[in-house]
Amino acid sequence: MTTPIVIYRVKPKNNSWARWMVMRTMKKNQNNLASVVGKTGSGKTWSAISICEIMAKMDGVPFNIEHIVFSLLELMTLINSGKLKRGSKIIFDEPQVSISSREFQSEANKVFNYLLSTFRHRNLSLFFCTPFESLLDKSTRKLFHLRIETMGVNKNTQTSRLKPRYLEYSDFKTDPYRKQLVVMFKDKNGNNQQRKLFYWDVPKPSKELIELYEQKKLEFTNNLNKNITERLKKFDESGNSLTSEQKETITIRKPLTPKQERVMKCLANIKESNRYETATKLLGISLSAIHQNKTLAEKKGYTLLEFTENV
Repeated sequence: MTTPIVIYRVKPKNNSWARWMVMRTMKKNQNNLASVVGKTGSGKTWSAISICEIMAKMDGVPFNIEHIVFSLLELMTLINSGKLKRGSKIIFDEPQVSISSREFQSEANKVFNYLLSTFRHRNLSLFFCTPFESLLDKSTRKLFHLRIETMGVNKNTQTSRLKPRYLEYSDFKTDPYRKQLVVMFKDKNGNNQQRKLFYWDVPKPSKELIELYEQKKLEFTNNLNKNITERLKKFDESGNSLTSEQKETITIRKPLTPKQERVMKCLANIKESNRYETATKLLGISLSAIHQNKTLAEKKGYTLLEFTENV
């Protein structure tokens, strides 16, 4: 089993989780796949942007608005663009829209899982900002290295409190092991010390990047709403929606034979309790013939009530 560790020669510094991720991409030839989850308004995307900016200062690999994507197609285009360097950071906002777990057999999920399984050599950090991990495909979730839960925003300090956990899966356990980062350092007396990090407080991202993100997010939301509207219109036009105008359905019944019509009229207008025996006498046919013709008429959609007082 693996324990995430960051070692300092002297006093530990801030943002140890960011240092651990940078170490993976820049020194250990690995990548970082992290989910950023939390309630609406808890600061998921802002926290992810802040983390990417912190990492960019550490490894010198720039992070900009082009590295924030909202669809699988946009992600693949960015990865294949040739613009990304070793250590580049990407934020995939609202990934559940294009790779929902409810479509786990879709081509999109297959392609996405292939990507995550094979792009380790690119040494990238990919952050998924979504309300719940369960909205993503189970196979996708098992490839994550890190789960970052947003606990809330402190307006006084302008920071977001995060609860990061390293994920490690076992063949004998359905749920992953969730591990805290261990920071090792020397105290003022030169003694070795170690500390587990329960939380991580990250600052508000840069104002410039926030404004660019909000503009890009608005464009994504508007396009998504238009797409949803068009899909609902098509669904309404097909007549499958509860909100569509229900057209009256006219059922064309097969006509009755003269014999079937006489039987139905006769039975419908006999008031006696032994109507079948009376009908045999009036029509001059057997009791079995009465039942047979009535049954055939009913299969065509006719009822005795329709023939009442029509003799």
